Amino acid sequence: MKKTILGLAIVSAGLLSSCSDFLTEEPALKQSNELTFAEFNNLDMAGAALLGMLQSDAWYDGSYIIQSEMRCGNAKNPTSVPGSGRFLNETQWNFNESYTSSLWGYAYYTIARANNVINNLEGKEGGNVTAQQVNNLKAEALFARALCHFELAITYCQPYNYQADTLGVPIVLVTENAKPARNGKKAVYNQVVKDLTEAETLMSDSYTRSDATDKAAVVSKSAIQALLSRVYLYMEEWQKSADYATKVINSGKYNLAGAADYTKMFSAATAPAGGEIILEVYGSQKNEYWDNSGWQHLSHLTSLDGNPDICATSDLYNLYEDGDVRQALFQQNGNDWFCLKYYGKEGGAPRQTNVPILRLSEMYLNRAEAIINGASISGVTAESDLKALATKRNATPSAATRAGVFTDRRKELAFEGHIAYDYARTNTSLTRTDFDEVKNKDVAFPSYMWAMPIPKREMDANENMKQNPGY
Repeated sequence: MKKTILGLAIVSAGLLSSCSDFLTEEPALKQSNELTFAEFNNLDMAGAALLGMLQSDAWYDGSYIIQSEMRCGNAKNPTSVPGSGRFLNETQWNFNESYTSSLWGYAYYTIARANNVINNLEGKEGGNVTAQQVNNLKAEALFARALCHFELAITYCQPYNYQADTLGVPIVLVTENAKPARNGKKAVYNQVVKDLTEAETLMSDSYTRSDATDKAAVVSKSAIQALLSRVYLYMEEWQKSADYATKVINSGKYNLAGAADYTKMFSAATAPAGGEIILEVYGSQKNEYWDNSGWQHLSHLTSLDGNPDICATSDLYNLYEDGDVRQALFQQNGNDWFCLKYYGKEGGAPRQTNVPILRLSEMYLNRAEAIINGASISGVTAESDLKALATKRNATPSAATRAGVFTDRRKELAFEGHIAYDYARTNTSLTRTDFDEVKNKDVAFPSYMWAMPIPKREMDANENMKQNPGY
């Protein structure tokens, strides 16, 4: 795991490592900070690489997703294949500072990269560089910083609505050698909102990186608005969550996938234009954070022709009624059901796979939940949103209640990393049925365990860091 806050010179090299061939006069690792940050084109290249770490097997293409699903009853270790025994600790909630989420180092490294872009854009307008180009790049970096702070907060902190203002995570806005203390939880969420709302005002409505292979793998204004809907949902700012979900739904840029297209979008080489994927990780072996063997990435972990260490629980599979198109994303082997969302977009194992981060279906679910909790959108009801989604899935919508929308979120967003955080933010105790282990079959809320421990490396290196209670 990488050190939390990296020195500016080290991060300068890191900025260039995802696009190492765009500078040829000096080796990238010898590039000075002044030269690196002096030109807009250099910063723009760095901006293009900001989301590269999300493909790491410690983040969206691996354990960040799996830990959520294994902890909260969507996934388990299979019995129909040998497996390696990985993720048993996740199933039993057997965490300590030496075994916890690996997100910490990757997220703070990405924050450091984003800060280097944000804090070096002044004066870059001029010549062939327009003010809007500068604003678009700053918006991308603000989004990356906000996403990281948010995911750190939901992983290592108690939910926003639990207790007044417990420990958050360090808010890092400048890349420097430092040993920051933890900020309050509310301050972290407020910074996330501040970054995202500024990004929304800065970014052009039509902006996308013209050279992006996958247009849904780069930041857009819709991605900013969709993430704001999610963040406000976690903050229980119901009207704001519904308003931002509505902005995305009414943008006309996205459509819910019909039954014939639903399964295809998860194996498409790039997100289908006009589909429902707003932002995704573009899976590629060319990404420096692909682990070469691929054995710890999602396609290897979930596919029968990989090294399948996880499969769906009967708790999850039995939620789907016959004819629900989402059933087609599960493959039976003996008594196990394996999830095919990450079967890959190219033949052979391990496969490169795209991983959705934000989808239009979540916006319907966010809005339905917000309306149930008091939000109001003209011409829309929670029932109509749940029905719109269920109709596309050939399913029956759940009742327009808090429990109903929780169930529909579980069915629609399974194996996308939401489930543990949905339990926490709704203050819902976990009860599992398909569970063969001994420890922590059920996990009550509240409990110290809903906040994962700060990694030991950070605790050892930073005397200002406080560990979460209970660890």
